[in-house]
Parts: sequence; structure tokens; C-alpha cells
Amino acid sequence: MRVIVAEDIGFCFGVQRALQMVNSKVESHERIYTLGEVVHNKSVIKSLEQKGVRVIQDQIPHDAKSSVLVIRAHGVPKNQLEELRKVFKIVVDTTCPIVMKLFITAERMHRQGYKIIVFGKKNHPEMQALSGYVQDATITTDPVVLSTKTCILSQTTMSVKEFRKFVEKSIEISSFKELKIMNTICHVTAKRESQVEEIAHQSDLVIVLGGKNSSNTSKLAKIASQITRTVHIEEPSEIDEFDLSDIKTVGIVTGTSTPQEDVKILTEKILIRREKE
Repeated sequence: MRVIVAEDIGFCFGVQRALQMVNSKVESHERIYTLGEVVHNKSVIKSLEQKGVRVIQDQIPHDAKSSVLVIRAHGVPKNQLEELRKVFKIVVDTTCPIVMKLFITAERMHRQGYKIIVFGKKNHPEMQALSGYVQDATITTDPVVLSTKTCILSQTTMSVKEFRKFVEKSIEISSFKELKIMNTICHVTAKRESQVEEIAHQSDLVIVLGGKNSSNTSKLAKIASQITRTVHIEEPSEIDEFDLSDIKTVGIVTGTSTPQEDVKILTEKILIRREKE
């Protein structure tokens, strides 16, 4: 069995930065809470929990005044961040710089009089945060009729091809005064998107390793599944459930919040099974 591992695997810059910021507080022995999962990956969250980092949602813990709160890489609405800073001893904002650039861009274009349309998933944490910067932004994956001065942006983890189709279809059904289109998709996720296509064409099976609640990871699984047989697993141990006896070439790709160590474990598991067969 041949194993092809994507060139770009493991944490992206934004995730690596967020985890470094969390771990620096762990090392200083602070009591730490994270507002939601810092990143969408089970093994990463388990590792942080073992270090005493606790995940909270909307509740404010009784010891907030003496604790550190970590804002996840997806960001939070601006007004919520301001309120949290009044409640916790320290607030560490790990919002990915690429995500923050999207927020700032949307806010700036809105101030300039543009109607903001964002190609994204309304319930995704990043989009919920963006709504705090531009409250009347339209967030959707369905084509929109453009009828005024409009700026189209994208959630950072969306598919480049699907964003292009969204823009093309929206233009096709519209008559508008002025339109700005700004590709705010993260270049790292875009690169992995092209890599998974290439690997899928070479493989009998593509294994996508990463959180199923991760938008960029699920995107890779969707792309690969349109080309070849694909499985999306969250942890390396899950591969034991699949029969690989008829597979000649397997490709491995990961989301941006998947540790490289998980890829190593998965690859070793596959190679050990190959030796036994």
C-alpha cells in the first residue's frame, strides 16, 4: 500500500499562535477558561483539559475575577469582548490575525457605505463574531440579489471554488450600482484545498484527519469525496474500524487544527496494517 501525505499538514499559523498563547498562561499557573473550544480538534482540547484548561460557553464562573479567559481563534463580537474584560482578571484574545482582518475589513467597508454580504455559515463561530462588527451583514451560502452599493466577502475557511460560484451566480441574477469583491479566504486553507484535489486523483482512499465540527476540515472531506472514496476521522484510532485490504494508494490530509503528531500516529497505524496483510 502506498501512502501519500499532503505537503501541508498540522497546525496553521493561527492555531499555533493561539495554543502558544494558552500554554504561556498554563506555565504561569493561572486558572484558565476558554470561551468555547479554542480550536475544533478533540485531541487538542483533551490535551488542554489535562493541563487544567476548562471550556465554558455562556456561563460566567464564580472565580472569574481571579481567572484568565481565552478567546478562541474564531473571535467574538467586539462588544462581548469588552464586557468580558470587565469580568475576568485577564482576557487573552487569540483571534487569528487573518480572521481579525476579515472583521476589520467588513467594518471599514460598512463605514464607507457598502452593504456587506459574507459568503459563510451563519451559525459558525467566526460568522457569529463578525455579526458583532457589522450587525446588518448578510451571511449566507445562497446567491444574493445585489441591488445597491455592495461588498462581498467570505468566511475565511470557505471553498475558493464555491465562493467564486456564489459571486458569479449573485452577479448573474442582479442589477447593482457598485460592487466590490474581496477574497478573504485564508490562503493556507485555500492551498490545502488544491492539495486535497491533487491527492484525491491519485488515491483509492483519502483519509481526512481532523475535527468534524471544523469548517476547513469538513471542506477537505467534501472536496475529496467528489473525486474518490473518502473517510473523515477525528482521531487516528478510528482508522481501525475501516477495511483497507483493497486499497493500493491512500492519501492523508488534515485540517489546520490537527496536530502533526496525529498524522504520524495515523501513518504508522496504516503502515503496520500493511505489513500484517
